[in-house]
Amino acid sequence: MLKLKKALYGLRQAPRAWNERLDKELLKLGFVKNPQEHAVYRRSDKTSLLLVGVYVDDLIITGSSRAIIDAFKKEMMGSFSMSDLGLLSYYLGIQVEQKDGMTTLCQSSYTLKILEQAGMKGCNPCSVPMENRLKLSKKDESSPVDKTKFRSIIGSLRYLVNTRPDIAFAVGIVSRFMEDPRATHWAAVKQILRYLAGTVNYGCVYKGPSVGDPELVGFSDSDLAGDVDDRKAQVVQCFCWDQIW
Repeated sequence: MLKLKKALYGLRQAPRAWNERLDKELLKLGFVKNPQEHAVYRRSDKTSLLLVGVYVDDLIITGSSRAIIDAFKKEMMGSFSMSDLGLLSYYLGIQVEQKDGMTTLCQSSYTLKILEQAGMKGCNPCSVPMENRLKLSKKDESSPVDKTKFRSIIGSLRYLVNTRPDIAFAVGIVSRFMEDPRATHWAAVKQILRYLAGTVNYGCVYKGPSVGDPELVGFSDSDLAGDVDDRKAQVVQCFCWDQIW
């Protein structure tokens, strides 16, 4: 019997060994791990801030200045054999475009893959992701649909919500029926897909700070016992800085 002195790439223990090695190095450099999201590390003082996001052996770095980021890269290259890929442009299916004072996140390629997977590539688009006042029920008696396909599409849509908050409510509603999806539920999913077909290039735009103090604006709405199954109310809340409107 032989015992390996180091984890080999491709073996089951390799990802864990790499994570432990990277974690120790970042903590040694003064970073603090986020207690809620263990893949995010933070290092800051009175004059600077540096954030690092980890996905296996890829690092996304952002900070308060270019000099701080460059200094961190040199620190990491002193401990690891690493490549600097420059500005982030594509990550986990998310397209990133960075310009002066503005960053845009979009998943247009991923959206097209979802439409193709659902057999709706080239379908007629619609203007809203869900019909107004639509009521869906778990006791629906319409014909059953393919559970595997339904769940796969819903899972893909839930990931798409990362850059498409405009479909978050509709996707949340249809996600309730993955246990026993029916034709009516699938029709609601197809409505979302048709909406995506006409808004493929939509995404999130983040702008830098503007002059003046930003004001936090909140919106809230409730349908007051509108759920047809348990009579619970559906509440929607949204908070944002007034600068983005």
